[in-house]
Amino acid sequence: MFMRVVNTGSQHGNCYVLKSNSGEMLLLDCGCKYKDILKAIDYRTSDVSGVLLTHEHGDHRESFKNLMNLGIQIYTNDETVEHLQIITGELMKGVPEKRPFRVGSFTVIPFYLPHTTRDKDTGQLIPCFNYGYLIEHEEMGKLLYMTDFEYCKYNFKAMRLNHLVIECNYCGELVDKTAENYTHRLKGHCSLDTCKSLVNTNHTAALRTVTLVHLSNEAADPEQILNEIKEAVVWDEALVQIARPRLEVNLDLCPF
Repeated sequence: MFMRVVNTGSQHGNCYVLKSNSGEMLLLDCGCKYKDILKAIDYRTSDVSGVLLTHEHGDHRESFKNLMNLGIQIYTNDETVEHLQIITGELMKGVPEKRPFRVGSFTVIPFYLPHTTRDKDTGQLIPCFNYGYLIEHEEMGKLLYMTDFEYCKYNFKAMRLNHLVIECNYCGELVDKTAENYTHRLKGHCSLDTCKSLVNTNHTAALRTVTLVHLSNEAADPEQILNEIKEAVVWDEALVQIARPRLEVNLDLCPF
């Protein structure tokens, strides 16, 4: 089992491919260009069991119609389905929070994370319904995917997570307080301090990989982020990396 990064971040979109040893694939978001997603899955669209869509924003759902037209099931929360005006019976499916469901050989549990968006009429920031996902597979164990969130109220330590794919969007001291998106960044994205706290809270000796995603182009120092998250992971066996296009992360429970 491995994870392949299609792309990450607001500018080029977010999409990550989980691929089992049998060739089955599960997509985490689909916010990249369709041609880039096709290339990342080696054009084997029939091997994609589904897409886990976190929320409505374009950098996470850009290619959803293309994938639906291929017959690929997309799973998300009911509010995102309603926002995207999907007609009942089409392939996008709203799934209830905290209830496990199966996508091929993957078991998935969705849960809400706080995010924000702008009201199209008033321009004011309002809540954006956003899912995180706990994903389990016999080849990789448990993987936690969380992006575009201010904080997480849940503690997963007892579940002995094996892999974290987690947003680390900005360093607090680098944020431009005069920027138009200042409040949205603070209320809708994960800071280095918050990311570090979550890694500290949830890591155990079972943790094998930490992949940091959705870094800001303007307010993130990749070297600082990588060093501080590595310091938060006391188990030497855990591999900490920053996501980049075409990065592949070995998710096998046994690396041999």
